[in-house]
Amino acid sequence: MTRTPDETETHLLDCFARVCAVLEQENDLLTASKLEEVADLLPTKQKEMQALEDLLSPEDDAAPASKEQQTLLTPKTEEAAKRFGALVRTNRKLLQNAIDAQNALIKLIVVDAAQETSTGYGASGQYTVNRTAPAALTLRNDV
Repeated sequence: MTRTPDETETHLLDCFARVCAVLEQENDLLTASKLEEVADLLPTKQKEMQALEDLLSPEDDAAPASKEQQTLLTPKTEEAAKRFGALVRTNRKLLQNAIDAQNALIKLIVVDAAQETSTGYGASGQYTVNRTAPAALTLRNDV
């Protein structure tokens, strides 16, 4: 079943609006460092991105773009695509910042803590290196 160009444009704009709303919400949560809520938002983001991808990609990747898809290039859809692109770029930066922060935290907890337990001053006052394997690290939830 083929849609009219107006229906196709409306459907595309609606898909862009839903995806952009999810990206804006995710960006706000990332900015506020609410990573658990970001993780909860992932299924919604995947669903909306898949709907947009399904609308934009031809059923047969080898087939040329259909006439319906060629009519999607309107000033409104181009503006929506630009907004989507800007949100994606911001989202990518915020996600990378969150990943970098998590990696720094893990390094602090695991690597630096392990180094601290393996070197230091012995009972004689001399600097010593603990040659035995360090004890397992545990994270307490009451700290």
